[in-house]
Amino acid sequence: MIESQPMLTIWRRHTERCPHKEKGRDYLKCSCPIWADGYVNGKRTLRRSLGSSDMARARKKAVALESPEAIVYKPIAEAISAYLVNCQHLNENTVRKYRNRLQKQLLPFCEKEHVDLVSELGVEALDKFRATRKLAVTTSARELETLRQFLAFCLDRRWTAENAALKIKPPRNARPAPVVPYTAAEITKIVTAAGTIGKGDYERLRARAAVLLLRYAALRISDVAILERRRLQKNALLLQTKKTGGTISLPLPDDLMAALEALPLPRGADPENSAWFFINGTGSARTAISVMERCLRAVFKASGVVDAHAHRFRHTMATEILANGGTMSDVADILGISESIAERHYAKWNQARQDRIGALMRVMHSGTNRAQRKKLVVIAS
Repeated sequence: MIESQPMLTIWRRHTERCPHKEKGRDYLKCSCPIWADGYVNGKRTLRRSLGSSDMARARKKAVALESPEAIVYKPIAEAISAYLVNCQHLNENTVRKYRNRLQKQLLPFCEKEHVDLVSELGVEALDKFRATRKLAVTTSARELETLRQFLAFCLDRRWTAENAALKIKPPRNARPAPVVPYTAAEITKIVTAAGTIGKGDYERLRARAAVLLLRYAALRISDVAILERRRLQKNALLLQTKKTGGTISLPLPDDLMAALEALPLPRGADPENSAWFFINGTGSARTAISVMERCLRAVFKASGVVDAHAHRFRHTMATEILANGGTMSDVADILGISESIAERHYAKWNQARQDRIGALMRVMHSGTNRAQRKKLVVIAS
């Protein structure tokens, strides 16, 4: 037996201060909260607030509630909150970007345009939202990807009938500018600059240790800022691999070990039980990362190196691994990324791969006979 859908009756739930309270719930020409009662065969089966005092918005929500379709009524604000909760396992910086794009940008736009439900977030609304965003090509492409992921999450939960963001083409030429590894001279300038910033040894020793961690361990800024002392064992740093979830030990050079040993305790840290290198454990991780970002910006500016930033150290490490005969799997393990991402970003720096391709093409263009070519091709691959 198919269950009947409730027929809704809209009414005002008058407040104590409403001058029209005595006129009853059917009086709608005031600004009191709007509620809905649902009836099936004369029996009330539903009573709920429609979450608005605006009649136009309330009627749209009521239509969504009594629709015989399978789409579930879901306000956009609630859907965004649910999506962010679902993303809590991701990197903090990633969640922060999602929060900024959805909660701080998309949600105010929807409120302004009276787009209340996820099911109302169609192509036209998304086009209008994107038109208000004056973004660079790569940033616009990333924001569109966030919208696609959010609406896919909503589609799985039957809060919308389609993922309208999939109908929007990403901007052309959205590839980010290539990142060039540091030269030895540039690294020397940056390390030297770390010893010149701040007001004294406390800031300079911390800056030097942070830069050397970027240089020799290729950590992200966030990983440097909240680096725990327990991860350093026997002159090696313990890293977790992306592919297997296992742990590898990354040996560290003497100058980095010396910089870590000379590192002063963070201000306010317990001298007996300090668990971190750069934070005292009382503030938030986000605050610690912000402090580290400011510190490194000062170092890069003082170095005079053009386009210097922390992420270039990861590119530098990847190219050095490949130049010394390492594999893409080695790059992925050391940088803490998947092998497919390593291949996408660092394939052009793989000299061993280039050598194999060069050998293969020379064989193909040589005047040797077919049997010799086949043998050489096998060797080259």
